[in-house]
Amino acid sequence: MKEYSFIQWLLLFYMFSFFGWIFESSYVSIINKRPVNRGFLIGPWIPIYGFGGVIMLFVAIPFYYSPALVFIVGLAAASTLEYFTGIIMEKIFAVKYWDYTGKPFASKNGYICLESSLCWGVFTLILTYAGAKWIDGFIYDPSRALLISIDAVLTALFATDVYLSAKTALHIKNLSQMVAKANAEMREVMDKMPEDLIDIRNAFEAARADGHITKAEWDDLIGRAMAAAGDRLEKGREELGERIGSISSSLETAKTTVGRRMDARAAFRKEAVVDAAKRFESVLAKRQKSVLSMDMLTKRMLKGNPSASSSLEGFDVIKKNAMEEAVQK
Repeated sequence: MKEYSFIQWLLLFYMFSFFGWIFESSYVSIINKRPVNRGFLIGPWIPIYGFGGVIMLFVAIPFYYSPALVFIVGLAAASTLEYFTGIIMEKIFAVKYWDYTGKPFASKNGYICLESSLCWGVFTLILTYAGAKWIDGFIYDPSRALLISIDAVLTALFATDVYLSAKTALHIKNLSQMVAKANAEMREVMDKMPEDLIDIRNAFEAARADGHITKAEWDDLIGRAMAAAGDRLEKGREELGERIGSISSSLETAKTTVGRRMDARAAFRKEAVVDAAKRFESVLAKRQKSVLSMDMLTKRMLKGNPSASSSLEGFDVIKKNAMEEAVQK
C-alpha cells in the first residue's frame, strides 16, 4: 500500500463517511422496518466512519505485513475515537446518539463495547488488504487538479452540513430543556392539589405524560375527572346523610349544617380545581408549542437517530412526537 497526500486522505474521509452512511442507514432501516436517514448530519455521510476509516488506515500502514497487528491497532484506534467522540457530543448536545449499554463488555457509559471494537478491527483488515488495490486505483487515477476540485466541493457541502446539524442539535437541547421546565411547573400545580382529588391529579398526570394532547382531549379529560370527583362528593354526602338520619330525627339540624359545609367544601374544591386546571393548561400549551415548533431538520435528526437518548426529561417527549410522525408516514 502506498502513502497518501493530504488531498487523498481528505477524499478517503468523504468516501468512508458515505459508505458508513449506507451501512448504518441500511441496517437501521431493516431493524425499524422503515427507511431511516441515519446519522447526525443531513447529507449522506457519517463522519465517525470517515475519521474511523482514515485513522484505521493511517495506523495500519506501518504494520502492513502483520495482519494481527493491523487488527489490533485498528481496533484500538477506532474504539478510542468512538469513545471520546461520544463523550464530547453528549457534553455539547446533552444527547447520546448511540448507546451499547446492555451489550457484553460495554463501557460504563455505553459508548463502546467488545462487539463494536471487534468490528472496527475486522474493518481495518478489510480496508488494508481487500480494499487496498481498489483504494489505490481510485485515489491515484484522478489528476491532482481534479482531486482538489472534488475535495473543495465536498468540503464546502460538509462544512455547511456540520453548521446546520450542530445548530439543530442545540435546538433539540433547548427544546428538551423547555419541555422539562414546563413539566416541573405542571408537577408544582399537581403538588398543590388536595391529596384526595385522585381523579383530577390522575388527569393532570396523564396530560403531563402525553407529548401532544389536543385541546379537545384536554377538555374531555378534565371534564371526566371533575365529574368523577363530583360524583364521589355527592355519594359521600348521601352516605353521611343516611348515617345521621338513622341515628335520630332530632339530628336534622346537624345534618343540614354538615350538608352546608360539604356544599361549601365542594364549591371551594371545584374553584381550586378550575384555577389549577387553568394554570396547568397554560403551561401545557407552552410545552406543546415548543414541541410543535420542531422544524424539518429537527424532526429529521430525531427520526434519523431512533436509539438516541438523553438525561434531559423533555427529550423523550419531543422524540416521541417525531417518531410517531415517522411511523404514521
